[in-house]
Formats: sequence, C-alpha cells, structure tokens
Amino acid sequence: MPRVSICIPSYKPRHFELCLASAIAQTFQDIEIIVSDDCPTDAIKQICDKFPGRVQYSRNPNPGSKNNVVRLIGLAQGEYIKFLLDDDILHPFCVQNLLGALEATRAQNTTLAFSPRDLIDQDNVFLSHVNMLQISGSVRVIDGRECIRVMAANARNVIGELTTVMFRRADAIFTSGSLLDFRDFTSRGLGDVIAWINLAAKGNVVAHPVTLSYFRQHQGSNSDPAANPEIIHSITEWEVIVDHVTKAGWLSADQFPLTYSSLLREYRYWAPSFPELQNDILRFEQRLTEIAA
Repeated sequence: MPRVSICIPSYKPRHFELCLASAIAQTFQDIEIIVSDDCPTDAIKQICDKFPGRVQYSRNPNPGSKNNVVRLIGLAQGEYIKFLLDDDILHPFCVQNLLGALEATRAQNTTLAFSPRDLIDQDNVFLSHVNMLQISGSVRVIDGRECIRVMAANARNVIGELTTVMFRRADAIFTSGSLLDFRDFTSRGLGDVIAWINLAAKGNVVAHPVTLSYFRQHQGSNSDPAANPEIIHSITEWEVIVDHVTKAGWLSADQFPLTYSSLLREYRYWAPSFPELQNDILRFEQRLTEIAA
C-alpha cells in the first residue's frame, strides 16, 4: 500500500502533461498517481500513456467535476490523499513536506496540511503569491475550530484549492454524503471549503511555510464567470457555510458584523456578473442595520 495517493481529476488537456509531470517528479516516491478522466476526447489518456507503469488511469463513468473528486477518494489506496487539479503544478518537495508536517504534528491531532501558493497564468508566468494566514518561518499548527471561524467570518478560503492540501484518507470517508458536502446540504460550488471545514471539525490544521503548489488562473478556467456560470454557487454557498458554522456553535453573535460585512463585500463584487444577487445584497444590508441597532 502506498503512503500517498496523488489524485488528479482531469478534464482539460492543455496543461495536463506539465501537471502530471510535476506529480511524477515528487522527491517522495512512495506514491500512487491516479487519474480519473472526464475529457470528452482521448487527449488525457494519450498523455498518461506516455508514462507506462507510473499512472493508474481510468475514465469517470459519471462525468462531473465534483463526481470526479469524490470518485478519486474511493479509488485511493494511500494512507494520505494529495489532490492535484489538471492544470496546476506541484513543487517537487510538495508531498514530502506536507507529509512531514502531518507526521510531525500527529500528536496534536492535525487532520489536514497546506502551504502558501503562487498563482500562475496560462504561460506559467507568476501572477501573485497567496498566503492569507501569513505563514512564515516554521511549520505552524492552527486550531481547527479557529480556522473554520476565520473562513466563515471572512467569507474567504484561507487554506486554498484542492491542489494546496493533503489529508488522511480515513478522515475523508463519511458514512453518508461526501467530504465535499455537509450532511444536510449538497454543494454545487464551494466543495473545497466545505471539505476543509469537515476535516478541521475533526482536528487541527498544520501549515507549512514554503510555497508548495502553483494554481493556474486563466480565461476559460472554472473561476471565469463567462466560461462557468455555475460559479454563482461558489458565491451563494458562503451563506450556507455561515449558517452551518453558526449552528455548530463555532461562530458567535459578536462576530456577525464582520461576517455579514464579508458576505456583503463578496456579493457586491460579483453583482455585475450576476445581477440576481441584488436581493441578497439588500437583505444583508438590512441584517447589518438590525445588528447595529
């Protein structure tokens, strides 16, 4: 059994070979690399065929980005899972360092590890450095409930996308629903944030200070509203997350002014692309008025 499963939910072939090569080039080699393919052509398979014996390839029988992620959790055999999105890149020491951070802090009940990340464009040109929690110097353990509170109160994914994180496979198995859902809610947009909340609810979070992944942003990506109208769910689900975290007792009333100001900021930012958010904006403004009264 491998220690780590690198799981690649694939759809877009353009940057996939570089993505796959970064998985193969990991310094830590007790790994399996699993590719679940949603691409409508054979382009992904043809790239995987260039690396015989290194990649476990299969087509996803139930296409869809979320289904692909959940399927890979079921296919993985490693003790740890490391996701890699099909146009992102891992630093060669990514698996080694995140695994080391989780192992070194096991006694502190850490359930997921992440690091700062760099944003790159379609030509691999650096765009910006993302380190929302200002991790520096050495490995840092963050209380899981505090991490959840910070995300909900600020309506921000302070941990990062799937490519940024490693976690134990045992912590990702749920008797009902999936890691990317709440028990009473099926996500259509913020599955990664919900996954981090589900994992942080079980323990603590460990952050490695070194940039260990590179997240690609470009026109036509899933974060582009012109290409992906479903991104509206990645906006509106913040309110679902706030409600869930509040009901769990992890967000208190004195944090509501920040929370609703954060929701208002997020909805106002996206309103030009999604005018249907205007009613929610008015509702949040009213809520803030009531809180201040």
